[in-house]
Amino acid sequence: MDKASLLSDAVDYINQLKAKIELLESQQQRETNKKVKTEMADTTDNQSTATTSTVVDQGLVLGLEVDVKIVGPDAMVRVQSENVNHPGARLMGALRDLEFQVHHASMSSVNDLMLQDVVFKVPNSMRSEEGLRSAILMRLD
Repeated sequence: MDKASLLSDAVDYINQLKAKIELLESQQQRETNKKVKTEMADTTDNQSTATTSTVVDQGLVLGLEVDVKIVGPDAMVRVQSENVNHPGARLMGALRDLEFQVHHASMSSVNDLMLQDVVFKVPNSMRSEEGLRSAILMRLD
């Protein structure tokens, strides 16, 4: 085989791997959505479950991604979203509604994409990452 053929095969293989990664990430996102819906169903009554599940789905469809990491008494939240409807103000309002004590916050906007990182003290009543994520998602929209 010549070099061009080998290079072409390598590029094809890399593209196949990228497609497989995208497929696995979308499956993982669907599983995460199911977990959020299940947790919301456990913590709220039946009427509000339908409403809040719809809101979470709409937020994820609009490109809203929320990651939560708890380290000791603090939590770090990373929110990635479209830069529309003042996402920084909305996140800070949601954290204020939850009465979290914010230690540090940063926002970056690139090509209509807003990336926000916030570090805050976690109340003893909310020590799970998924619980915090669900509470923040419910208040963001």
